Amino acid sequence: MISGLLWVRVVKREARTCTNCSAQTPEGAAAVQDLVVAPADPRTPTHEAVRTPEAELRVWCPACYTRATRRLRRGPAVPPQTEALFEMEP
Repeated sequence: MISGLLWVRVVKREARTCTNCSAQTPEGAAAVQDLVVAPADPRTPTHEAVRTPEAELRVWCPACYTRATRRLRRGPAVPPQTEALFEMEP
């Protein structure tokens, strides 16, 4: 979602630490490349996220980012259907 140089600057600024759960990824670990740099609000649409100023970007570990965006991928809750909706009058 974020360009390579910007990703590196934000990850270094946050010391490879997830801003949500504070999990730190050791320098040189393969897991560093899995860190996600994205806006603090995961509901930010992609077309706006790419224009987010560097100071407003956060580092997310994969688990936190997945949890934060899971509800968004499911979409809004749909109210339950009622029987009356499908009843036909004679």
